[in-house]
Amino acid sequence: MSNTNDNQNRSNAHIDEAQRATWREWIGLGALTLAVFMLSTDMTVLFLATPSIAADLEPSSTQMLWIIHVGELLAVGFALTMGRLGDNIGRRRLLVIGVTVYGAASFIATISTEPWMLIATRALLGVAAATVMPSTMSLLRNMFFNPKQFSVAIAINLSAFSAGMALGPPMGGLLLDYFGWGAVFLINVPIAIVLLVISPLLPEYRNKDSKRLDFISVLLSSFALITLIFGLQEMANAGFNMLYAGSVVIGIGVGVLFIRRQLKAEDPLLDLSMFRIRKFNFSLIALMIILLVTTGADMLFAQHLQAVVGLTPTEAGLLLIIPALLSMAGTLISPVLTRWIRPAYAMVAGLLTASAGALFIMLTVHDAGALLLIIGASLLAFGVGPAMTITGEQLISSVPQERAGSASAMSDVSSGFGSVVSIAFIGSLGMLVYRWVLMNSIPAGVPAEIADSAMENVGSAVAVSERFPEMLQAIQSSFTIALQTVYGITAIGLIVLMVTIVWKFRFIGKEK
Repeated sequence: MSNTNDNQNRSNAHIDEAQRATWREWIGLGALTLAVFMLSTDMTVLFLATPSIAADLEPSSTQMLWIIHVGELLAVGFALTMGRLGDNIGRRRLLVIGVTVYGAASFIATISTEPWMLIATRALLGVAAATVMPSTMSLLRNMFFNPKQFSVAIAINLSAFSAGMALGPPMGGLLLDYFGWGAVFLINVPIAIVLLVISPLLPEYRNKDSKRLDFISVLLSSFALITLIFGLQEMANAGFNMLYAGSVVIGIGVGVLFIRRQLKAEDPLLDLSMFRIRKFNFSLIALMIILLVTTGADMLFAQHLQAVVGLTPTEAGLLLIIPALLSMAGTLISPVLTRWIRPAYAMVAGLLTASAGALFIMLTVHDAGALLLIIGASLLAFGVGPAMTITGEQLISSVPQERAGSASAMSDVSSGFGSVVSIAFIGSLGMLVYRWVLMNSIPAGVPAEIADSAMENVGSAVAVSERFPEMLQAIQSSFTIALQTVYGITAIGLIVLMVTIVWKFRFIGKEK
């Protein structure tokens, strides 16, 4: 019996060694990580560039909103289609096409002379971006067959998001100071060229059993996601409006039609059988919940640093590098944690740390300076890292290899939906609390126009209220209470998710 066990162990060790990645896969991982980094920096630097774009191209307020949001809107809207297209034509081929289009569109954006031209190139960038994440995540499944190495690869790939978020603002500020707003797009061109040079090292994979894409399903899925996200996104920017609410309703209705078509299709665009896999369902829901309870809070946190603490935009941006770097560290530590404890418990440990950070901000925000607030935000970011990484790993590994592209696309849809809903509802709830508290604390003698302005936007409210110290104090106190409320919701959401994992999903990472 002992000899049999020894032989089995040696056989398993030999198989494990045969599955280990070579230098080719690790260099390929570097290329995929560079692609993710390019996307994440592109998202952060655009916000810094908007004042320069507005001054140069003079877009209307509606055109400015489209410049900012159209890329993200189409990236989410076409994610499902691109995930499945990669399975059909080849994941590496789709990535090469997407990166080529992304680089070309970035160059055209730098020479845009009219708002419509920049909107069109931003739309093209969004469609190209929809090819990148499904391709990168699903290619990792073909490159790293060893489970431990796959965990490390996922962590490194996802850490590029945190790195991009951390380095995007200072890099964007430097480019804007010395080269103008076009440079924030032009920087993508050499990155795209490097990716194309390295791309031959990536493996190719396509599902030979896949049939041609169902064009009607493509239209239904894209239209449903775009109208749904558009409605939620615009309500977050402009408040409730029947047009935007109607867009949400139409999106839901078309989504129902899409699902009914997938149930009848012989080779559906979205294989609904994936949703019978518990790990897949859990990973999607957990990812959406994490972003749902954190994105809106992060948005208000950045405003608080400037409007209440009194930091300049540059100072706030530099300080926010710290939690972004801690998020990257939390992502990279995930493979180490899962070697010692079950992945579900590693997620719980991370969520416990994250909820402690949210509670710390909630309890100290009234009297805390910038340093204490950044400590709380760093705890939150560090704790979320393992949870995001493990859900991503479990999501991709839980489905058959031929569905990895679609699974990765669903991850993009889930995370995009969670972020937009968070800004639309958690962010809006914070502003409702701010307005309600301020309405009951406006000092006597404050001009009506200043009071009305303070109700609309905390940034402009602080600027116009500098001549009225009592009004300024009321504004800052009201926004502090709003931030306290939002981080209380964040802490509760993370704790509920943590308890749910312990109670119902301890199997995560255990079942095959």
